[in-house]
Amino acid sequence: MISFILKGWNALANIGVTDDLPFLEKKKTQVTNLVIGIGLPLFLYFSIVNALDGLHLLAVMNFTLFVGGTLILIIQSRRQLHLARFIVVVVTSSIFTTQSLLFRNGNEILLLVNLIVTIIYYSEKRFIVFITTVNVICYVWVKYESFNPPIYETVSNGRVIFNVCCGLLSFVIALQYFKFEQLNSQRAIQQKNDELEALNKTKEKLFSIIAHDLRSPIAQIKSTLDLVNRDFISKEEFHELSHHFTKQIDQLQDNMNNLLTWSQSQLNGIVTKPQAVNASIIIKEVIELLKQQWLAKDLQIQFEAFDDLVWMDPDHLKVVVRNLLSNAIKFSKKKHSIVINHSRNNKELTISVRDTGMGMPQKQLDSLFTAEEIISTHGTDKERGTGLGLKLCKEFLDKNKGEIWAISEQGIGSTFFINIPLYQP
Repeated sequence: MISFILKGWNALANIGVTDDLPFLEKKKTQVTNLVIGIGLPLFLYFSIVNALDGLHLLAVMNFTLFVGGTLILIIQSRRQLHLARFIVVVVTSSIFTTQSLLFRNGNEILLLVNLIVTIIYYSEKRFIVFITTVNVICYVWVKYESFNPPIYETVSNGRVIFNVCCGLLSFVIALQYFKFEQLNSQRAIQQKNDELEALNKTKEKLFSIIAHDLRSPIAQIKSTLDLVNRDFISKEEFHELSHHFTKQIDQLQDNMNNLLTWSQSQLNGIVTKPQAVNASIIIKEVIELLKQQWLAKDLQIQFEAFDDLVWMDPDHLKVVVRNLLSNAIKFSKKKHSIVINHSRNNKELTISVRDTGMGMPQKQLDSLFTAEEIISTHGTDKERGTGLGLKLCKEFLDKNKGEIWAISEQGIGSTFFINIPLYQP
């Protein structure tokens, strides 16, 4: 029963509401629907009661409000929202004034509610001034006529009290709605400010990376090539330096890949396209991709293939594995080993990448995935990085319903773990 009422309430509130409507327009439309929807049974009830009491003119007016409210909901359903609101303000002002003058039923307080509704719903100053003037004149007119004998028989005191209470309740609802909209506007502004601040930080970090972590090695390579062109360095000497250049170019390529991937994720958002992926094949591809780097340090990669399928975007998985293995190579000492293991439970596959390199202090480990600041650390062979790799891993795994964590001991090494959902056919 409760679920049926809630469904009916939501259906009533969302008459004429579409996804493309701005937030404030949605709220205004929903409030209009609910106020009218709640009022319809009251209008119908009082039209019947007044007819039975012999107040036929008042019964006609209440029935007119019932029919008008129904028509307004129909207009709302056809998405003519501004027309519906205009009719609400004009019709209610007219009928409430007439009822108050003829029957002294206390509905003049609803004229004040109309003022609030007009101020909330409309931004056109001339219309607001016009409606405000009309409602104030009507309210003063009703109060002035209240000193004269009524034209028709007045309604009971109980009815007057009921109408006044309904008016006050409507007044409170209108004010609360105004306050609610004001708070939402403040939150929206604050959210936009936060987004702009984050974008500014992103832009500053991008410029910083380009200025220091990318420009510096390029400048070194260029200056060396200039020396070769001027015959200050012989071809034999240049050949001896070529290994160093190759390493720098590999680092530049990794850094550029991370930089482009991260900047795209920050500016355009991360779009995931998960599918069934053989994680073992991805790991093999990355090991082969980084072969030149780990062979340059005379490292051993220990990995046993497996057949488990995971449910993840394959491009994101490749970025995660590449960054974890690249970090392990970067912080490993020469002639050490890197071990890639896996385990599984009913729903997840766990992959670990363990090195026996530098390790890290507990303080750095605790803030590894939570710090907003991007920190770059040099590797054992002075390798430079952008500090973006682990942030990409965290963001991509979060988007693919995975997780990442690490254990480490300074001077002994680090192990990074990732959990990925298994493919469930």
